[in-house]
Amino acid sequence: MRAPLRVACAAALVALLSACTTVIEPARPQARALPDTERPVTSPGATPRERIVEIATQEWTRWGGQVVRLGRDDTSCVTYSPVPAPELPPELPLASPADATAPAVATTDTESKTNGNPPPAASCLSFPDGTGMEATPLGCTLARRYWGIVGETPSCRQVTQGAWAWSAVFVSWVLRKAGLDERQFLTGQSHSMYVVDARDGILPRPAFRIEPVPAMPRPGDIICAGRGRDRYLEDIAEIGFGTTPMHCDIVVAVDPAARVVRAIGGNVQQSVSMEEIELGDSGLLDGVTNSHMPWLLVMRNDLQ
Repeated sequence: MRAPLRVACAAALVALLSACTTVIEPARPQARALPDTERPVTSPGATPRERIVEIATQEWTRWGGQVVRLGRDDTSCVTYSPVPAPELPPELPLASPADATAPAVATTDTESKTNGNPPPAASCLSFPDGTGMEATPLGCTLARRYWGIVGETPSCRQVTQGAWAWSAVFVSWVLRKAGLDERQFLTGQSHSMYVVDARDGILPRPAFRIEPVPAMPRPGDIICAGRGRDRYLEDIAEIGFGTTPMHCDIVVAVDPAARVVRAIGGNVQQSVSMEEIELGDSGLLDGVTNSHMPWLLVMRNDLQ
């Protein structure tokens, strides 16, 4: 083989090997998750979609199985709640040495501890705002696990504060534990972060795409609504990355005959709760049937 040809072949081989070892960076920087060896057990042979549903349901069970009904009569009612443990004492010790240096504010996407829902009506089970299961030692431990997926270590007292609302990190934790990697889904402290990711198609192998309501969600999909000043947002294009206040839940069951969707979300009435959502007159999820949660979009799960 002539020398120039050998050089050309060697150069081609180097280029090929370089291409094979190229590291694809996430579309945006990801916080380094805290050390975490927890591996939820799911059914043998479960698909990614099934693992999402199973892990969300497992977490709901660990929190006591609270159920919130979002009815066609425009009500938001806690229909079942485990007996809450006593509220954290005023001088609760920090949960770990890392708490002493935890920042005071976690994200610009703050939310009330009921995700915008008013207190339950008198006919519903009493569940005072701000004193739910998140304010117990077990609830604090569970919620801090979710924050660890984005590299944060809030104290138990911070977990109960609006600046550390943990519904977005709950969703992020479930999806990571279900096996979704950074090519499919990026974690975030705000729901609007991963909603914008899906809307703008920034990932190489996105697990989700955006579909406006009215729509019929499926288990494994994520349903989202605006909150606060953007509760009645109508244009998905106006959602700002990390700035639009939102709430999202993971759909775990759909009963078209009963016109009910069941979805599990974090930080709903200070717990991981299952919402029983009554569908609209069309038999679809919409943004007008219940004003307490005016649904805006479905993050359609394209995984099996």
